[in-house]
Amino acid sequence: MSPERFHRLVAKASLAPSVHNVQPAKWRLEGDRVTLFEDVRMRLPAGDPEGHDAAISLGAAFEGFCLAASEEDTRVVSIGENGAGDQGHLRPVRELELQKGSTADPLAKAVASRQSWRGAFTAPTEEDRQAARTLAAEDCHPVTDPERVREIAGLCDTASFGYMKDKAFRTELLSWMRLSKRHARWSVDGLNAEAMGLGRVERIGAGIVMGRAFGFFNAVGLAAPLLAEAGKTAGAAAILIFSRPADEDPFESGRAFYRAWLHIEAQGFAAQVLAALADDPAAAAQVHTMAALPANHRVVSAFRIGRPTAQKPYPRARRSVEELIV
Repeated sequence: MSPERFHRLVAKASLAPSVHNVQPAKWRLEGDRVTLFEDVRMRLPAGDPEGHDAAISLGAAFEGFCLAASEEDTRVVSIGENGAGDQGHLRPVRELELQKGSTADPLAKAVASRQSWRGAFTAPTEEDRQAARTLAAEDCHPVTDPERVREIAGLCDTASFGYMKDKAFRTELLSWMRLSKRHARWSVDGLNAEAMGLGRVERIGAGIVMGRAFGFFNAVGLAAPLLAEAGKTAGAAAILIFSRPADEDPFESGRAFYRAWLHIEAQGFAAQVLAALADDPAAAAQVHTMAALPANHRVVSAFRIGRPTAQKPYPRARRSVEELIV
């Protein structure tokens, strides 16, 4: 494979979602073999101490690489975990072999337009809810009843705020937030204010409420309502609960997670991940029951989905291909 072609595949793979947009995947080409590495410097010790979300992110990047390859008549064959040891900050994750001959995956068409939508949704119609129900699959469980959607919205805010009360979590999250365009990595990685749907006043407020003033705002009962998103979530056409077998490798769950999001995009919906519904054990247990998930499944993630009120206007923050190839 030529370096130019490899660069194209890596660029498309980089469009996959990752926790806090940390982009942990790095790539190396040697002949017709590719090694996927994790850049362990991108780990989140407070928010992801066991590396579960990192593995999900790496699986999504791998799936993105496969989707891109399928459009170039190339089949990607995983030949297992790389046997080499860690190379500094790079941890080998998978070794891949590239073979000629493949049919373009239909979901590859949705990659370019998929991105998180933290803005408002148009008022959902019954047709929207019915379209959301067509996304139902063994691992995708749409909740479309408006009352249940509101209930889950409140549950998500409660779970999210539980994490926000942890100073280490807030500090880590703020380190990945880009609240000003003057930030050196505004367009490179992390969560910039445009991607989070924050206006000028909200940008300033987020830094204050989540920063040193959190204790004061929490003491007077304002922190939770200022950080709440139940209003946006309750306006969704559906909450899509994404579950996978409890014993599945999170890397494989990440591949399926990305495909589920692309199915949402292909149906004309915008989506935002509701991570707290999976991360918080109590919330995950309640959602598991509410969505009547299979007994042997665990909640991996959830999305609020709906028709966006406007075109998704912001460019995605991504590292250069040169930074992703090692």
